[in-house]
Amino acid sequence: MGFIPNAQLIFRSQSQTADYHDDMNKTNFNKWLNEKLIPNLPPQSIVVMDNASYHTVQLNKAPTMSSRKTEMQNWITSNGLSYLPSMVKAQLFQIIKEHKQPPVYEADVMLEAHGHKVVRLPPYHCDLNPIELIWSVLKRRIAEKNLGQEANKIVQITEEAFATITEVEWRKECEHVKKLEEKYYVDGQVIDREMDRFIIEVGDDSDTSDDEDDMEDEDDDDLLGISPLDEHLLPDHNYNKNY
Repeated sequence: MGFIPNAQLIFRSQSQTADYHDDMNKTNFNKWLNEKLIPNLPPQSIVVMDNASYHTVQLNKAPTMSSRKTEMQNWITSNGLSYLPSMVKAQLFQIIKEHKQPPVYEADVMLEAHGHKVVRLPPYHCDLNPIELIWSVLKRRIAEKNLGQEANKIVQITEEAFATITEVEWRKECEHVKKLEEKYYVDGQVIDREMDRFIIEVGDDSDTSDDEDDMEDEDDDDLLGISPLDEHLLPDHNYNKNY
């Protein structure tokens, strides 16, 4: 469908490191989400989101091993659990790990409150986000027009470049990502089958004759750390995505 109408945000970076990510934080992101994106999203949209820090602000974050002992104790009691006063941090953290809930993200709650759904990309898989491909096209077109231009024209040049990105180009990049998703899905199935076969072969101790050899084989299997891929981690193909 192309870019979401009226959701564009262009700002002058104040960063001293030449990295615009320094200017974007959860406050600015949530402001854009509320004032720019949500009012203009079609009903019941799917929002594809990566794992940037300002996308993943957690509302129910549990203490970590680096948290203070009192924070761990307070979390345990606030969740209706109990601990022994003699417990050290490692023991308290074990209780937390066993009872902490799946993460609830601030951005997800905001979008879901308006009838939308968030699909998060696996870590380090920006190749599954069509916007990354669109940014590449956009930056190239800005660079082509920006040669010899005054710095104060960059906003105008950027807006003009945005206007050149067509619905056809968006569809092309989305189709490209769908093919990647399908390839990952097929490769995952192949890996599952190969892993199952490999585990059976490695664990076959028919050539060994005593208990000691059997025990060594079992230990070797444990060291391999092999397990089939979780099916729920594979891409979901049933969503119609809007950007």
